[in-house]
Amino acid sequence: MQDTSDVTRRLWALCGVLRNEGVTYHEYLNELTYLLFLKLAHELEMESRIPNNCRWAELSESAADSILPRYTKILENLGAADDDIVKTIFADSKTGINSGESLKQLVQGIEDIDWYRARQNGLGDVYEGLIQKNAQESRYGAGQYFTPRPVVEALVHVTAPSDDDVVYDPAAGTGGFLVAAGLGTAATNSSPPQLVGIELVRDVQRMALMNLLLHGLEGKILLGDALHHDVGDNGYSVCLTNPPFGAKGALTAEQNERLEYQTSNKQLAFLQHVYQNLAEGGRAAIVVPDNVLFEGGTAAAVRTKLLDSYRVHTILSLPTGIFYATGVKTSVLFFCADGSTEETWFYDLRSGQTSFGKRRQLLASDLNEFVSAYGADAFGKSHRIETDRFKRLTREELAARGDRLDFAHVKSSDRPTGSSSIADLLDDTRSLREELDSALSGISEIEKILTRHFQDREGEALGR
Repeated sequence: MQDTSDVTRRLWALCGVLRNEGVTYHEYLNELTYLLFLKLAHELEMESRIPNNCRWAELSESAADSILPRYTKILENLGAADDDIVKTIFADSKTGINSGESLKQLVQGIEDIDWYRARQNGLGDVYEGLIQKNAQESRYGAGQYFTPRPVVEALVHVTAPSDDDVVYDPAAGTGGFLVAAGLGTAATNSSPPQLVGIELVRDVQRMALMNLLLHGLEGKILLGDALHHDVGDNGYSVCLTNPPFGAKGALTAEQNERLEYQTSNKQLAFLQHVYQNLAEGGRAAIVVPDNVLFEGGTAAAVRTKLLDSYRVHTILSLPTGIFYATGVKTSVLFFCADGSTEETWFYDLRSGQTSFGKRRQLLASDLNEFVSAYGADAFGKSHRIETDRFKRLTREELAARGDRLDFAHVKSSDRPTGSSSIADLLDDTRSLREELDSALSGISEIEKILTRHFQDREGEALGR
């Protein structure tokens, strides 16, 4: 049987047509998003949301000499559709394809896929698989917005959103956390929770909305900067997010006015945004770079506030090399708005692990032991047992360590002198290797684009 991974590979192969049209990695998903939406709306029997003259048959039945102007008009009409989600997905949409022959080849390639069999495996996964493929292939694509699916599913599993929750992601990206939260309740035959996200980049908001829709889910993905967003008095009962990793960037005066501790560090700003907007009794899981866990100054003040005003019950140290856009070390902070911290458990998923990256991707099975150690209670109150990877510190012990929350510091007294520095060096070497591979891939792509550009210029010169 042809599963969704086969469909994803076939769709990605069609990107060769887009490359010949001069479409870059960054634009691949936009082009395929427009076409796939029309095709999958047909397959999922959702075409009632689309105007009659804008449906898949309009393209599949068009000849090469008429398909491009018809497609351009379809995009224009969909951007003004009556359906709000369709209208948002196609707002300001335009194609970078200049050849009717190329567009017809793309449409026919999509048409030739065995969608009947693919439908049996879940068509929503086709699009999400395409997002993941783009993230793997280019650091200039969706990688900066893509959290590996095993991480997403593990965080959703342990925090267990229910149909009574409002799930919030202030850095929604392509909607991975929101989709997983919605599908998690579907597995128990419950209604999905309310899903709310904010995304800064227009094209990525488009992907997130389509990702939700193709999984049979609907939610609000607001376009804008979450750090300017006023949540209101009630807050959200569950927050799951992986904010962007950029180290520092000037925050506006308005952004800083909303924060208890003014900062130029976006991660510290997002962390404050999350805990400030968590409903009473709510729970959160947020991916942060490790510097948030050990730096002094404002970072230390934010950590102390978090420990004293919220219950920081679990910290997960993630392996290096699992994010496609960067090799920084990351961890996940789990906390609840139901009291102050009495003890915090630290799970080390980094030390002694295989190097992850393109050659060895993170699998769901790599997180099974953490999920088991976390326990069945979504608020982190399960009975837990200490192991080499799972350590417990009281609030007093954390205070004695200057409220540092990095696992290397927690375990420093348990290790022989120098062992942590060797492990760190190995991690850094692996990260640098992945970064170099990614950089070389980006350079190769730029070289191809420049080569095509100069070939076109030479061709034009000869034609004159």
